[in-house]
Amino acid sequence: MLVTLAILAAGRSSRFGRPKPFEPVGPSGEALFEYAAYDAIRAGCGRIVFVTTPEQESAFRARARGRLGTAVGVDTVTQRLDDVPPGFRSPAGRDAPWGTGHAVLSVGRSVRGPCVVLNADDFYGPQIIARMVRRLRDARTTGDPSHFLAGYRLADTPVSNGGGVNRAICEVDASLQLDRLEEVRDIRPVEAGFAGTDENGRRRALKPEDLCSMNLWAFQPSIFEKLRGAFERFHARVKDPLLDEFLLSSAIGRLVETGRARVRVAAAEQRAFGITFPEDRDAVVSGIATAVARGDYPTDLGAWFERGACN
Repeated sequence: MLVTLAILAAGRSSRFGRPKPFEPVGPSGEALFEYAAYDAIRAGCGRIVFVTTPEQESAFRARARGRLGTAVGVDTVTQRLDDVPPGFRSPAGRDAPWGTGHAVLSVGRSVRGPCVVLNADDFYGPQIIARMVRRLRDARTTGDPSHFLAGYRLADTPVSNGGGVNRAICEVDASLQLDRLEEVRDIRPVEAGFAGTDENGRRRALKPEDLCSMNLWAFQPSIFEKLRGAFERFHARVKDPLLDEFLLSSAIGRLVETGRARVRVAAAEQRAFGITFPEDRDAVVSGIATAVARGDYPTDLGAWFERGACN
């Protein structure tokens, strides 16, 4: 069974000020996507697809193929503003991508099988990608139609000194089946833990142990058809055509609540790091340096990829 790693890299990096996916954070100048690629190749993924913008596609193709070499097949797909459901139009004046849910739909133009999906500007820690790949393979063997989400303790995810961050908060049952997924924005530390703003604009108190999404998913192929239907429903009720986003967390949350999809949460036991603001970079560099010193990753990933990864 071929499993593809899909890396979402179509964001504008407006708060960081330069393209986050290219930012050198490893000891030999590695970008964050290289650590995800290393984990995915070792887990048996045979292909990597980058989702980017038409303007950045050639730069991504050159950077990815230049860094990853022949270790794995590399492709790119573009997230296009005019890629909307039949009967709808992309509004004049909009320049922002339609969101992470639409980015995964873009993956579906190139991927027909199961895939692991993650952000280009996050570091997820060793072992979790391999666990997500195993979940997909076990599900295929047993006929389980579930999709899978890596769930991190909120306290084990980056909460930036540069400003509030967004997280999708998970509500699960005793078997870690997802019951609800709610996007909470502008999360910041407070005396009792954390607090953010929910989808209805209300302040919500959060606990350090609350499970949340860092947008690391393992999807079976059925997700693309389900998201297409959700994208049509999104466009039918869009309020601000210039700013509204089709967020993956919100779309999956509604699919779960309406019984259209089943998602199981795999609890991550490591810390995650990510870049949102310039102030985040030093913590990411330090976290990766610790992982390399611990032996989780080679000092020079470029040399590892040049050797064909498994030679």
